[in-house]
Amino acid sequence: MENKALVSVCLPVYNFDVTELVEDLLNQAHVYSTPIEILVFDDHSISYYKKRNQELAKHKDVSYLEFDHNLGRSKIRNRLADFAVGEWLLFLDCDMVPGSSSFLYKYVDAIRTDVKVYCGGIGYGEKPIKSELMLRWRYGILRESRSSTVRQHFPYKSFLSGNFMISREVYYQIRFNEEISGYGHEDTLFGLELKKNKIPILHIDNPCLHLGIEPCFEYLIKSEQGIVNLVRLLRIVPDMKEELERNIRLLRYYKIVRFIGLAYPMRLFFRVFNPFIRRVLCNAHPSLLLFDLYKVGLIAQTYHNPNLSSKRLKGKI
Repeated sequence: MENKALVSVCLPVYNFDVTELVEDLLNQAHVYSTPIEILVFDDHSISYYKKRNQELAKHKDVSYLEFDHNLGRSKIRNRLADFAVGEWLLFLDCDMVPGSSSFLYKYVDAIRTDVKVYCGGIGYGEKPIKSELMLRWRYGILRESRSSTVRQHFPYKSFLSGNFMISREVYYQIRFNEEISGYGHEDTLFGLELKKNKIPILHIDNPCLHLGIEPCFEYLIKSEQGIVNLVRLLRIVPDMKEELERNIRLLRYYKIVRFIGLAYPMRLFFRVFNPFIRRVLCNAHPSLLLFDLYKVGLIAQTYHNPNLSSKRLKGKI
């Protein structure tokens, strides 16, 4: 890079075409005269996506790197930060699209405040036609897509890693915990570490549109991996157990289930009705209450058997 970047855009990529996203960000940087670098690190995607994204290396402000094995969501973000030279690190998931043509400017403008961490929020498109996409879309709309005002009421609990900007100095102080592999809850722990270190978060209305809405079966598999990680968190950071239980609805539910002696019946219920619940969740009108019940059942099973992996939880719908 000829000039030191103000912002390093960090894009961890896995089986996704990010050429349009990168071109959009480069155009925005040109319009607003913002010195940026864009780091595109491929986390062992299939060859189709590698070939598509390799074209980005022709841009002088883009660094493209491929890994010959999958690092996982935490490690690849840390590798991106290690290579970045900007004063600020803007992390975006590869399946995100800026919600406006002034997306980059809004983040740079926010730097004028004294805060070191900014979260822009996540948006979702119109209701999908296919019923297999309804669970992920409905969860995103009702649980993740919130205004900055709502998110700021619970700033650390509302932290999502798909669209946030942080100063390099603070990131090196926190970093993502590399003991967490696979999908889910690496951002939960990151948010709690920010809280533990008394680092304020400012939530702003600068959303990215989430494009990667998985079909129901794929999303259930990811959710199962997320539950495995959630239970693992309780063992990785035992000093944060009470904080995790206060901040995560599912853990509060499971704590009640254990208190009233229903953990074993819950495990039995899950084993018997798991296939039926999966089918119901994948219809055109999925219930998030049932989805919560399903995940509490997963916690009961995983908590009882800490060596359980998401692969063993998989089943046909």
